[in-house]
Amino acid sequence: MKKFLVVVLALCLALSMMAPALAEKAEGWNNVNAEGYQWPDYSGKKISFMWWGSDTRAQKTIEMIDLYKQLTGLEIEYEYFDGGSYWTQFQAKQAAHALPDVFQMGNNWLTYYDTIEPLNAYIEDGTIDTTAISEAMLATTKNQANGDITGMSNGTNARCFCYNPAIFDECGVAYPTENWTWDDFAAACRTIYEKTGNPAVTTLEYNSLAFSTVTQWKEGYNFYSMDGTSFAFEGDTAPLAYIFDLLTTLQKEGAIADYGIQNEIGQNVEADWIASGEAAIMMLSSNQFQALSNVAKENGITLELCTIPRVHADGQSGMVVRSSQEMCIYNESQNKEIAANFLNFFVNSIEANKILNCERGVSINSDVLAALKADPEKTDEVTGKVYTIIDLIGSFPDAANSSPAEPAANEEISDSLKKTYFQGLAEGKFESAQDAADKFWVEAQEIWAKYENQ
Repeated sequence: MKKFLVVVLALCLALSMMAPALAEKAEGWNNVNAEGYQWPDYSGKKISFMWWGSDTRAQKTIEMIDLYKQLTGLEIEYEYFDGGSYWTQFQAKQAAHALPDVFQMGNNWLTYYDTIEPLNAYIEDGTIDTTAISEAMLATTKNQANGDITGMSNGTNARCFCYNPAIFDECGVAYPTENWTWDDFAAACRTIYEKTGNPAVTTLEYNSLAFSTVTQWKEGYNFYSMDGTSFAFEGDTAPLAYIFDLLTTLQKEGAIADYGIQNEIGQNVEADWIASGEAAIMMLSSNQFQALSNVAKENGITLELCTIPRVHADGQSGMVVRSSQEMCIYNESQNKEIAANFLNFFVNSIEANKILNCERGVSINSDVLAALKADPEKTDEVTGKVYTIIDLIGSFPDAANSSPAEPAANEEISDSLKKTYFQGLAEGKFESAQDAADKFWVEAQEIWAKYENQ
């Protein structure tokens, strides 16, 4: 009997010791917005972090980092670059096995997949709290082939256009509608150029517009498969020839800036002519609108967002709401648990996101988004325009018809699409737009095969 009581007491003691641990892992245990939340003590610890973006993004991100240090004592060594330099730096660090613990990644994550630590385990054990994040939002950074969560999305965005309504008014041009067409766009550009003497447009993402035009051409059509593992394109190059011809013709007429001007602006959206009142239309990602609007406001200019033109007013939009960027953990990091907690704060903290204020995209956390929308200091007129365009694009029936993963071959295919074919056509290196489109499709398949055989 005595032996039995000893065993029972030992069992009770073991269960009592396990109880706090079991309670600690209850759903939402790492909800940083919960009343009385206990911040981890990372005094004496350090992680590294790298991102790309504008000066506005850098200021906001550094302020958020400082807040996390105040709360946890964690030292975060950081680096940031413009969009072009970032990938040069990334590839050099990748080759040296010296990537930071946390890094920003785009929808090209499949290219760098062998550097990424899947987050599934941290989500399953609650270290990264997803109680206020829908499955649909989590899916924006999921490898559809194997279910790996590759990173935590910084928010959703969409490629779209913005315009200066004052120039449209001055030139007697109607504002873009939600289903304006490429014919409408061409007419607007020509009129604005004729009336102002300046190109109407000084920044376009040519590869993105080519792929969007493929999607617009007919229902269910797309350039890549949904999981990024193959082409969905069936070889009908008519949509490519169409957009090659339209944009090249407008450029030759002067209504779209030449490549010299566009390359000088590069990926610095704040340097686009639209911010100084010299251009009327620009293509950008919706999360870049805040930084652009800040510069435009200094010049007394108010900008508006609109959709990408489509082939037919009653046809496919060719647009999609997707993850803007994601934050990933380096799979060779020695600080993965700390990095996961930092990501949890980055994505889920209301206070952190009041600093960031959706600069990278509209928050995927419903509690954060509700708090921002309820705060008139955070949801100003510019932010409200971003929310509106995201809601509009998300309502389009074909908005889900896009691959969340850019294939490894996409970077080279896209680079060739712009530099060899769009620019080559403008320089007279092809007999026609159809000739350029046909030759691009042949090369795209050759590039794909090269990556497939690696």
